[in-house]
Amino acid sequence: MVDKPSVRLGLTRSLEPRLGSIQDPCFDWTDAHWKDRFLRVYSKWQSRTARACASSVELHFAPLPHVGLGSGTQFACAAAALLNRSMDSNPDNGHLDESWLVDSGRGLRSHIGLRGFLHGGLILDRGDSRAVRGRQEDRTAVHTFPGQWRVVLLHESNYQGDFGESEQAIFDRCSERPNPNLRRMLELIEQQILPAVSRVDYQAACEGFGRYGELAGEIFRPAVGDAYRSSRIRFWVDRLRGLGFQGVGQSSWGPVVFAIARDEHQAAWLVKTIGRDMHSGGWTYVAKVAGPASMESGLSRIG
Repeated sequence: MVDKPSVRLGLTRSLEPRLGSIQDPCFDWTDAHWKDRFLRVYSKWQSRTARACASSVELHFAPLPHVGLGSGTQFACAAAALLNRSMDSNPDNGHLDESWLVDSGRGLRSHIGLRGFLHGGLILDRGDSRAVRGRQEDRTAVHTFPGQWRVVLLHESNYQGDFGESEQAIFDRCSERPNPNLRRMLELIEQQILPAVSRVDYQAACEGFGRYGELAGEIFRPAVGDAYRSSRIRFWVDRLRGLGFQGVGQSSWGPVVFAIARDEHQAAWLVKTIGRDMHSGGWTYVAKVAGPASMESGLSRIG
């Protein structure tokens, strides 16, 4: 989990919560996409609690959707947590767990985003077969990501990936055959990636991340013709590797390309270098530097 881009919602409390009626707590939002997403969560929360939000909810900022960064899950979790916080008689008690996220409607294919919202860090999802009684905490594990490492995110400013029914159709097609790389991917996680991250071995960890991404991308080759979502993603992955970065890949299955940098200085150098590439090539790309996200004490992340 990275700390940028992020979601921030605000709620002004009322001393007299109103019950039962159907209201639009985000009536003044200009962003139709995120307003619709909030109202979906709000509908679930309202049906479950028989309450209405006591005051208006403000959208301070939210990332570009459908770029493979899990923004939909993070937004839905933030909305669900904020609404449940509005019911808490002691909102400063520091309590925040998965029960607050029940109205998010997320986690159908992966619990990474849910655990990431709660804890930050490096999330390992073991899959349904490893879950016990369907509980999220039995399926996923949270590991510390080195605080000095940075992630450079690169994406085309006007491009969004597949989502909704079209995305599900691709998942369905690719799941028709077993993952031929599953054993190797598990070995990389247990034998290289996690040990290297634990001892802050940048080179070994990046080699593992890069190789894991290649193997994961092969799952989608029947649908997209490559381990990467598009020729432009392939171009930037190869370019970043040519600059000496091994921890390179596509977020989810694109369209964001990422590279793990050793520290803030190296990340800044990379952004400057590929910025020249973008200018000379006429690319409409945006590069940003993110650090590892971690869960602060209390509830500041959902305020």
